[in-house]
Amino acid sequence: MANQDFPGVCYAGCQDKDCKITPMDTDAANERVTKLPTGYTKTLVKSLAYAFPDKLSDEADAYMVFDAMKAVITNVLKNSDVIELEGLGEFRVDPAGGRKHVVFTPTRALEDAVNE
Repeated sequence: MANQDFPGVCYAGCQDKDCKITPMDTDAANERVTKLPTGYTKTLVKSLAYAFPDKLSDEADAYMVFDAMKAVITNVLKNSDVIELEGLGEFRVDPAGGRKHVVFTPTRALEDAVNE
């Protein structure tokens, strides 16, 4: 599966022999994440940095993880595949009305946690 945000990187699932899994271009990713996020995305990124201090040296590293996840989810949805995130829910594309819409269906566990 081609990756528009990380050129030359494949997220497996490839069907042709020319597809190779290669590490992302860290320099290109660093250029994209020079401006750290604001709002709740910033809170999420800070939480990632605090949760993995041995893996992520700072918020910029955590934002790169978030950026990569965003790219993976986008590319999977562009291919109209379904993404199941265990414990969170499912993202899928609904082509209703001739225009594609992203639909998220939470798991029962997530709904129960929110309603506690």
